[in-house]
Amino acid sequence: MRIRFTILLLTTLVLFGLSGGYVVEGIQSYSRYQQSNFANQEHCGDQPPVHICVRVPAAIFSAYYPAYVASQFPLFTIEYSSSSPITLVVSMSIVGLSQVQVQTINVTTTLQSASILPPLIPQNFRKLTFEDHTSLRVQVTDNSKHLYYLNEIPLVLHSRWLMQWTAANRLKIAAWVTPNDPAIGALVLKAAGHLPLEPPPVPTAMVGYSKASAKQVIAQVDAIYDALRADYKIRYLQESVPYSGPGNDSVATQNIKLPTEVLQQRRGMCIELALLLASAVEHIGLHAEIVIIPGHAFLGVAVTPDDKHFEYWDAVQVNNNVVGDSANVATDEVYALNARQHSIVDTILISDARNANIDAML
Repeated sequence: MRIRFTILLLTTLVLFGLSGGYVVEGIQSYSRYQQSNFANQEHCGDQPPVHICVRVPAAIFSAYYPAYVASQFPLFTIEYSSSSPITLVVSMSIVGLSQVQVQTINVTTTLQSASILPPLIPQNFRKLTFEDHTSLRVQVTDNSKHLYYLNEIPLVLHSRWLMQWTAANRLKIAAWVTPNDPAIGALVLKAAGHLPLEPPPVPTAMVGYSKASAKQVIAQVDAIYDALRADYKIRYLQESVPYSGPGNDSVATQNIKLPTEVLQQRRGMCIELALLLASAVEHIGLHAEIVIIPGHAFLGVAVTPDDKHFEYWDAVQVNNNVVGDSANVATDEVYALNARQHSIVDTILISDARNANIDAML
């Protein structure tokens, strides 16, 4: 048995090495973005007695937009003043992506500002798997409909698949973890059928931490892994994760599909499969983390609710038809090896992201 695990470990390490140099069509990775691409651009207009300036970034990562709305991040800011007091009505929308947000402001001689984030139109957001050159439409009138400001400000919407790997954005990968997606619920139902096949002791159902020992928690994750392997016949695509960790200031981007899209296509690269597993794990109430080592990603799961002990699973093993418990043992060894070598790039706890208002993008 030990020889078997050693072979699995060596196979995993070889595949990690191959993943570093393999490029999948559709992935864009850049060494650095020019800061000016994302700096706020100021668009001002004066119609006495009113002065209006709108600050807008030239481009936004659409995947982050739901988190911006949830946290009321000052993405679009309007500054205003007037030589005489006046009440104005501001309407703002992202053409083709959002609803119209309307806000009434009381304007005085003092320069003031407000942040406005129009809510998404969900069906339009789902279709945004390409780079869209659109505009932010801003209109300012008084209560008598007299127009003081009207502008269509150019805005680039990056695909909702696009992750910008930077230290500042590390938690935003949790936007791709979608525990409430019906497709994830269906996966968990299939996984329940694998529980009787897992090494004992096993729980009677996918119960998360409820009345479950650490071994029973492991059995549940094994069952999810085995459902992907046996029922969905998921294939692993080799692709390097271009993230250098929180101590590095490099910038890179990567197209990452949502778990439901991975299930539909029945294939995914390491980060996509780790996020898919994390979605199913979170669906049953377990705490997941994404572990990044040089060029690669896999899943960590807290087997006790206090997050003091984690076990690991790497979906690279699905191509070899390795069952969940063996993949768990092999990946635990990979994690331990990287820990000893101080080569773990980052561990991103999904609950930390949720506490920071980063929920599933869809």
